[in-house]
Amino acid sequence: MGFGTGRLRSTRIRLRAAAAAALAVSVLASAGCGSESSGAEDKTADLTKLDTGNYATKPTDPTTPDPAARARVIEALRLGNIMPLASEIDPELTTNTDVPHVFLKKNSFSGYLNVDHFDEDTPGFLSGFATAAQSPAEAGRRSLDDAIMIFDSDTAATNAAAALARTGFDLKDEERAEVVPVQSNTYPGAQMLWNPKKQNLASWYPTGRFVIVTLIHNSENSYLQSYWNVPPEPAPIALADKAIEVTADRLKTFQATAPDKLAGLPLDPDGILRLTLARPDGDRTANAFNGTLDRHGALHKRDDPAKSRALFEQTGVDLVGFGAGELIRTRDTAAAQTYFDTAFVDKFQHRIDSPPGLPNARCVKYHGPRKSEFPFNCYVTFGRYVAAVWSQQLQDVYQRVSAQYAILANDK
Repeated sequence: MGFGTGRLRSTRIRLRAAAAAALAVSVLASAGCGSESSGAEDKTADLTKLDTGNYATKPTDPTTPDPAARARVIEALRLGNIMPLASEIDPELTTNTDVPHVFLKKNSFSGYLNVDHFDEDTPGFLSGFATAAQSPAEAGRRSLDDAIMIFDSDTAATNAAAALARTGFDLKDEERAEVVPVQSNTYPGAQMLWNPKKQNLASWYPTGRFVIVTLIHNSENSYLQSYWNVPPEPAPIALADKAIEVTADRLKTFQATAPDKLAGLPLDPDGILRLTLARPDGDRTANAFNGTLDRHGALHKRDDPAKSRALFEQTGVDLVGFGAGELIRTRDTAAAQTYFDTAFVDKFQHRIDSPPGLPNARCVKYHGPRKSEFPFNCYVTFGRYVAAVWSQQLQDVYQRVSAQYAILANDK
C-alpha cells in the first residue's frame, strides 16, 4: 500500500497460504482501556453526529484468544523491524511488491516453491517475515523476495534449510530435470537451486536459529528466452549472496526470544494498538493485519519506500499501528498535518464528501487504471496521529474513519 492508501494486491501473495494469513490477521482482538493522550481535540468534529456502525469508539487494550499464536506474530513483526528493504540489498529494486507479512504456517513464494511438504520439512518452525520488491521495467524487470524464518533451535533451522531445498521448486515432473544446484560464492552453507529456463534462483541459508530464504526472478530474461530463444543468463548468485549478507548482518541486531518466553512478549508495548481501530471478526480486507511496525518496518508496506522514508523522517514517524486501517504516529500535531497534506496525493483519487460530523476527514474515490485498488479511502488527523482507512463500500469507509477518529478523541 503506497502512503497508506488501501489496495487489493495481486493474488500471488508471497510466502503466504490462506490459513497463515487468516491466523496472522485474526490473532489480535481487542478489549479494555489505556492511557496515552492523543492531543487536543479538533473542534470542527461533532462526535455526536458520527456514524460508527458496529466499530469500537473508545481506546481498547488488545487481547487475543490464542496467546501462543499471538506471540509468534509479535516475534515475526519484530523481525520486520530489522529486516532490510530489498532496495538496501539492490538499489535498483525500488518498488515494493505484494504485501509484506507475517507467516506462521504453510507458505509459498508466489507459487514458485513447492510447499506440499512444508510441515514435514520444517519441524520447530515458529514464524517468519517476508518482503519483496522489483526493479522498474526500464531497468530490466527483476524481483527479489527475502524472508527470515525463526526456529526453536539451531539444529531445526539447519535441517529445515536442507529439507526445503530438497523439496525445491513447484514444477511438473518433466520440468524438474532442468533445475540444477549451484554454489554460493561466499556462503558454503547456503542451499541454492537454479532454474535457467524460468530464470528463478532460490536459496536457503541457515544461520543460528534462522533460515534466510531468497528468491530471485528475472522476468525479462525469462520472456526473452521463452519467446525469442535467447540463451539463458547465468544464475544471479551474486545478488543472492548480497541478500544473505545484508539480511544476516541485520540479524546481528536481533535478539530472538527464547521459545519458552514467547508468551511473555507484550502485545502493545508502545500503546498504539489500543488507539488503532481493530479489525472486526471475519474481516479479510486486503493489506490489513493487526500489529505494530516501527519506522523502518512500516517501509516494507509502502510502494515507494524511498519517498516514504523521507516523509517519515521529516514528520518524525516512529510507529504505525495496523488494524482496520493504519494509525501513523508522528512527532507532533504540526508534523501530523504535514504528513496528512503530503502523503495522500494521487491523481487518480477524486475528492468526495466527508462523512457526517467529520468535515475534517479527507475522503476520495479511486478512478484509475489499477483494477486492484480499493474504491474508497478516507484520512483524518488528530493530535500527533494520522489515520488511513479503506473499503469496498462507501458507508463502511465512513464508519471506519469516524470510529477511528472517535477512539482518538475519547482517549482522555
